[in-house]
Amino acid sequence: MMTYRALRRNQYRWQDYELLPIRLQDREPIRQWRNAQLDILRQRAPLSPADQDRYFAQVVQPLFETEQPAQLLFSLLKAGELIGYGGLVHIDWDAQRAEISFLLETGRNADIPTFRQDFAAYLRMLREVAFEDLEFQKINTEAYDVRPYLTETLEAEGFVLEARLHRHVRIGEEWVDTLFHSLFRPTAQATDQPATVLVTSIGRKIPLLRAVRAALRTWHPDSRLLGADADARCLGRYVVDGFWEMPALTSLSPDVLLAYCQAQCVTAIIPTRDGELAFWARHKSVLAAAGVAVLVSSETAIAACLDKLRFAQLVTGLGFAAIPTAAHPSDLPTNAFATFVVKERLGAGSVSLGLNLSAAEAREHAATLREPIFQPFIPGREYSVDVYVNAQGRAQGAIARTRDLVVHGESQVTTTAAYPTLVKHCVGLAEQLGLYGPAVFQVLETEGGELYFIECNARFGGASTLGVACGLDVFGWFLREAAGHTLPTELVTAPTEPRTQLRIPQDQVMKAPVFPN
Repeated sequence: MMTYRALRRNQYRWQDYELLPIRLQDREPIRQWRNAQLDILRQRAPLSPADQDRYFAQVVQPLFETEQPAQLLFSLLKAGELIGYGGLVHIDWDAQRAEISFLLETGRNADIPTFRQDFAAYLRMLREVAFEDLEFQKINTEAYDVRPYLTETLEAEGFVLEARLHRHVRIGEEWVDTLFHSLFRPTAQATDQPATVLVTSIGRKIPLLRAVRAALRTWHPDSRLLGADADARCLGRYVVDGFWEMPALTSLSPDVLLAYCQAQCVTAIIPTRDGELAFWARHKSVLAAAGVAVLVSSETAIAACLDKLRFAQLVTGLGFAAIPTAAHPSDLPTNAFATFVVKERLGAGSVSLGLNLSAAEAREHAATLREPIFQPFIPGREYSVDVYVNAQGRAQGAIARTRDLVVHGESQVTTTAAYPTLVKHCVGLAEQLGLYGPAVFQVLETEGGELYFIECNARFGGASTLGVACGLDVFGWFLREAAGHTLPTELVTAPTEPRTQLRIPQDQVMKAPVFPN
């Protein structure tokens, strides 16, 4: 077997997969695969046997003896049989980064579950090459947007979409996008261990789970993602490494919770639903004593955010502007506002929301609610601001975004906005409220430019993945703080060039999972 001078190791294994320096004997099947799959490659014309022989002699052979070769190519084997090839190409040794190349045998490439399994194994071994052997800082991919299952596998393995070039390549008669994904070297220090993170109330929160997995892969490649929900049929269980059909919180004792965490080696918990935040805040110190960090604010801060009447009063008392809020319409200040907003005082503000109602309509709608509150309807533009407050009580990042299309209270289309004044207000309020971790502020900008706080969700929001994509490393920061590390002091804000996120359904095909009865 030929070996690369640039590598300390030249053989990598994952289960029954093996990655070896590319073998001369594999050149002909590789040529055939490339010619059969031109539509997914940057190769323009078929290769002849003479072309392939010349390439191996003039380009591949010298790579083995070069100190810093431009590429490192490997043969991919499963159970000792050649099934694909690829490697690290366009290597920049100064910047410590490289692009990933990968091609699977034509028949395996056409079978989506097989492709996903082979590609995932390949990526895990290539991470060892790049991050452990070469100590690179970053690996990235460039791919045409014609195989969504490739993108799904990349993101399941921790890669993050960094750029999309629209209508960038012509394939046949169709113009398609080019996608760029990246993965950074794990940030865990030598003394840090793999993390096992439990995300609760996972439901159908697939984008959130993928964001957590990406952070885990960056932290330590052997980390595990667990999910919990009261519904054993929830979609989220299909994208986690282990699932817990968690009892209702009213019947979940600390002893049962701690026993589960110890059995599964859970090191951190991420709650995701408003209705459970108080529970986790109440048991946070007990879990911390057992070595389990919880991404949740204090009971006091949670209570202030869940109660919209109390929130408005507290915000005003701290010197910020809040939408006037009252338990009865008569308690609102008399002014020119002719219509009202009516919502539940506790819980999600979008539930049973009555918007732009007359006084009579407001009273009628309030009669259908458990504990209604009233606000004047003020025309304007609504913003969401994703904030992360670190363990020292200082904001680590804040990214504002417009709510371009809202369905059932969540932004289905949202765009980042460089709005320093708004960010300053949200950072100041988050720190004064004593929040910890992620929070989402809803703020109204009136036609006159005044800013009014509407509410605050003291958790990761439904569309907060846009902030993650723009540098708000919520789950990575949490993992580092849980391990006792101090975060850098720079405040992360929105990029200069706006980014828009569309929250659209996407089908995913996978090997049929086997769940225990």
